[in-house]
Amino acid sequence: MKINWILAESSRMRYAAGSAMYFAQGIPYGLMSIAVPAWLASQGVGAGEIASFLAVIILPWAFKLLSGPLMDRYQFLAMGRRRPWVLGAQLGMTLSFFSLTLIDNPTEQIGLLMILGLLINVFAATQDVAVDGMAIEVTPVDEQGRLNGFMVFGKAIGWGITSAVTGIMLVTFGMGVTAIAAAAVQAIVLLGFMLTVERRGERRLPWSSGDAISERRSASSFADLMKGLNAVLWTRVSLVLMAIMLFDGFIGGYGHALMPIAAINLFGFTTPEWSQLVAIMGLGGAAVALVLGPMIDRFGAKRMLVLTITLVALHAFLLAETQYLWENTTYVKVMLAAWVLLGPVTMVCMIALAMTVCASENSATQFAIYMSLANLGASAGSKTYGVIAEQTSYVEAYLLLGAITVALIAIIFFHRHRPGATKDRKRSPSYTVGMGGTSGGGMYFSGAMRCPKCRSDMEQIMIDDTEIDRCSTCHGLWFDDGELEKMRNKEAAAILDIGDVKTGKKQNEIEHYRCPRCAGAMNRLVDPEQTHIWFEQCESCHGSFFDAGELKDLATLSVSDFFKRFVTPERS
Repeated sequence: MKINWILAESSRMRYAAGSAMYFAQGIPYGLMSIAVPAWLASQGVGAGEIASFLAVIILPWAFKLLSGPLMDRYQFLAMGRRRPWVLGAQLGMTLSFFSLTLIDNPTEQIGLLMILGLLINVFAATQDVAVDGMAIEVTPVDEQGRLNGFMVFGKAIGWGITSAVTGIMLVTFGMGVTAIAAAAVQAIVLLGFMLTVERRGERRLPWSSGDAISERRSASSFADLMKGLNAVLWTRVSLVLMAIMLFDGFIGGYGHALMPIAAINLFGFTTPEWSQLVAIMGLGGAAVALVLGPMIDRFGAKRMLVLTITLVALHAFLLAETQYLWENTTYVKVMLAAWVLLGPVTMVCMIALAMTVCASENSATQFAIYMSLANLGASAGSKTYGVIAEQTSYVEAYLLLGAITVALIAIIFFHRHRPGATKDRKRSPSYTVGMGGTSGGGMYFSGAMRCPKCRSDMEQIMIDDTEIDRCSTCHGLWFDDGELEKMRNKEAAAILDIGDVKTGKKQNEIEHYRCPRCAGAMNRLVDPEQTHIWFEQCESCHGSFFDAGELKDLATLSVSDFFKRFVTPERS
């Protein structure tokens, strides 16, 4: 069977490439954030140094949204809009893993290890943003959910396998051999991705033959971006959510530093045992999180978050008050496994809560800020445990974790939000977000609202003092609430509806997508006067999307329209 290496043309290649690149992102997480902390503890490195190590290496994920505008401003279009960034970041990850061979004695080189871990995550976070942007550009809307599932699966497998395998390798062979093995896997992923291209006719390598197919787009400045965010970011509900995200990240970072140190120094785990436990229960937590999705839809993100955070608090207090059972191996394994399991379960509830607030025209940028706050909180939490580790017992450390979690529950009860409140917000350019795995949301800046069907930029057309959004590729039209009634005439239709009717009919087959303005659900409707015209309207902001040719048809009544109602099937 001939392999189609063109991402824009092959869904199989998109799934394979997305899974592979996210698998590569999972490797630094599994090694540096799971296996290495346990290994350092077993080597006699102090709790404060391990916590500081974790606090520093996560920082690139907190600031990765800054790389979006850089990717828009600096491009080598002959190789695609995002692919050169993906290749460069993947190469950087490969080389930075090789640099870990410089670590001979971790107890004396913890500072160098911290710097190298930071460098690895700089490349990993950059690769994440570039892959998200590329996936959004080359993937049809009706495939994006499946692609995201493949990428999350790839990342979970990546960090799960890595944490289990490297936990054994670090103890058996040391950092040098482990680093070479991780770098070799990253190199294999890099070589495989080098065979792909975004679109037909582009270059695989800088010296290959080929032409630029995509067009350069200018990145909006951060000043313009913040103007659009001011209307939504500093509201009461948003400020409360920022506090929730910060506290949740703090709890995760605090526990992430505490648990492996306690597992090794207190409960007698070996590095391989801890790594394997985290790998197994982390994958189990990801599976539980998938099942939790329908429950969140039914009972609400806030209720489910309160439930899961309450379980975290009870877990911390129970562990602190059952010191007499700490010598029971089975009990300890169950309690540590429960902690790992609750991590992804809590995160999916947190993400769902943030998404309800982000139902606006600035949703992706707003969401990325919330996720950055969570990562900053994680860094602060890890550092905090490092500061207090030498002055507190493990019982006190667990009690403090429970107390902080109770404080988070109290903050959650201040959260009040009605999605309909976002309806009348001021319009501004939209930005697209990609979700991936354990590291939060990736940012892709395009500087314009994206077409909900073909994902191209929407351009603004001014007509009769009304600004209409039109896709630059398929020429579909977006009408905000009240605009369609103004444009339902032949003169306006002739100016706006310039697309190919055949293309419009093909795009009309895409019926399931989210609102490009507020991310709300789209209702499938039929024009009551011309029942052969099918369009979609957002149930939240009431904006409507028309495919090419439909506005002209809507603005023109003819005898044939009467007969079409008898041959057009009912829309299900």
